[in-house]
Amino acid sequence: MSTIETPSPGMGSMVLQGLVKLSMRVGTFALSLTALVATLLYIKQDSMLYFPEIQGLPRRPEDNPAGYRSPDEHEVSSYDDVYIVCDDNKTIHAWLILRTKEKNNLPTLIFFHGNAGNIGLRIPNALHMLQHLNSNILMVEYRGYGNSDSVKPTEAGLKKDAQAALKFISKHPKIDASKLFIFGRSLGGAVAFDLAQYAEENNIPLAGVIVENTFLSIAKMVDQLMPMIAPLKSLVLRIGWNSCDIVPKLTLPVLYLAGRRDELVPHSHMLDLFKATTKSRLPKIHIIKRGTHNETWLKGGQAYWDAIKSFMAEAQNAPGSIVTSISSKTESSPVIPVGTDSDSSIPIMPSGLMGLARESMRDINEEQASGKKKEL
Repeated sequence: MSTIETPSPGMGSMVLQGLVKLSMRVGTFALSLTALVATLLYIKQDSMLYFPEIQGLPRRPEDNPAGYRSPDEHEVSSYDDVYIVCDDNKTIHAWLILRTKEKNNLPTLIFFHGNAGNIGLRIPNALHMLQHLNSNILMVEYRGYGNSDSVKPTEAGLKKDAQAALKFISKHPKIDASKLFIFGRSLGGAVAFDLAQYAEENNIPLAGVIVENTFLSIAKMVDQLMPMIAPLKSLVLRIGWNSCDIVPKLTLPVLYLAGRRDELVPHSHMLDLFKATTKSRLPKIHIIKRGTHNETWLKGGQAYWDAIKSFMAEAQNAPGSIVTSISSKTESSPVIPVGTDSDSSIPIMPSGLMGLARESMRDINEEQASGKKKEL
């Protein structure tokens, strides 16, 4: 007759002690890892957000491949290579691309780019803006980027850059200061919102703000990307870019261009920002179904440009009453519930930025060859 061997009380105690020691080691490791990540976030957070150079892309526009070095390489009517001195005596570089050589009453877009690469890589986008929107473009290069002063980019510094750019363009003799629009993509959207708040607080007239695939705040991005650090973010996070606190106060017209397939910033961020824009006299959103973080302006087709043109026209004659509108063009869709699109990543340009610029430049060259566009 066989017997069943049962573990002795001493054996059970040893197993329990082993499990306790193992859990303590795992807990210590997790705590140490969290502390390490928190420390790196505190020390390196600026370099984790701002990328003047990334994966072999040159810092300065003149070092870009042909076609991306200067607007002068293209058939633009007129452009100025300008350097703007900020309030802290730092100098930033910008291109003012004019639709005509003479003074005009056309609208002007102040273009704030994303957080990676120089403004030369955005030339294709600017050329499309000139063609489709019939406007002047001021392309601003943040400090530490391109040909701007070689200083460390910071939130406070970029805000000064934006304010200096606005003061410069507001006084330009060839520009109609009553028709200034701010455009910002990704990080540039946060810069645009902060500048809009600055303009309203200082009674500087702006016709409107246009943002594309931007985020609620850096803190909200940390919640998405580093949930284990989230409880400590108030202690370690020095960067704010709190657009979610700004938009509820803005009264000027605001247009949101949102790529539903944004793989870097959760699509819900744009939806939440739009819902929070409650005081604007003309809040609008245009959702591009196939739009990704950097390719929304390419994927949107003509409906994308029509949405911007319509907004700019309405904004220049916007009534005092609040009008909430959702674009219903072919490439747009109704606002969907918050949280249905939860992809997330650090809000930076991908390594294919040069490839994206090259693709869009090829489209421009094809249009020129076919005679669709003689001059920008």
